[in-house]
Amino acid sequence: MQTETIDIRTDKELEACLSVDRPVTALAFDYAADDHVPVHEHAKAQLIYAIEGTMVLSTHEGKWVLLPTRALWVPARTRHSIRMRGPVRMRTLFLDATVKAPAQGCAAVSVSPLLRELIVSMLQERRRYAAGSRGAQIAALIATELSVCNTLPLALPWPRDAKLRRLCEAMRRSPKLTGDLEFWAAKLAVSSRTLSRLFRSETGMSFGEWKSQLLLLEAQIRLSQGQSSLRIARALGYASHAAFSAMFRKGMGLSPSEYVAQSVSTGS
Repeated sequence: MQTETIDIRTDKELEACLSVDRPVTALAFDYAADDHVPVHEHAKAQLIYAIEGTMVLSTHEGKWVLLPTRALWVPARTRHSIRMRGPVRMRTLFLDATVKAPAQGCAAVSVSPLLRELIVSMLQERRRYAAGSRGAQIAALIATELSVCNTLPLALPWPRDAKLRRLCEAMRRSPKLTGDLEFWAAKLAVSSRTLSRLFRSETGMSFGEWKSQLLLLEAQIRLSQGQSSLRIARALGYASHAAFSAMFRKGMGLSPSEYVAQSVSTGS
């Protein structure tokens, strides 16, 4: 099977994963901070996961933040790119059409301690594992776990409109609470009503909802990097730690400290 050149450090192993006739194969690679995997696609579906570190994955539909407690299901032939937000130990799976997809499109899924260990164990097996072997049994258990895992509403929808994409990219590069609808409408040289309609039609969210999701995802990245919630609140432009905590609890259902504690216990 011919594969496009993505990263000369991993291309040979990647081709082996994609060409072998097995339902599940695994690939491991460690990336440095700010490493970037350019836009590409695969003939097989992929479960992108990192046992350590934080990644931001982008498609034409949106962006996802991946922490060690979650992975991203990427259907076959979905073009995507990945940016590392710090050192990353990626452990990714490639899955053929016999494995039931947890979602129709790209979707963040929760990674249980069992699924994490299955992914790691899959890397210890030969890619051409025999029927009934340990590798085949691990592959079957991975397929079972994916059929019952929870999908998470963590995507940041990305617009197709060129002008709005540039505006969203500017907001992503400097995520802050400051800058209301009128401010960004002026930047785009349109009325606030026009920008409001454009956000709704392009992303399915209001301007305020989209911006809150952007700040929530950025907060998760920074928490995973060990930054204090007080430092994050100030960096994102919140007037108080209490206001930041309220935003976080509304979006995640738990406080920043509870989120960190849960991430530690799940990843251990």
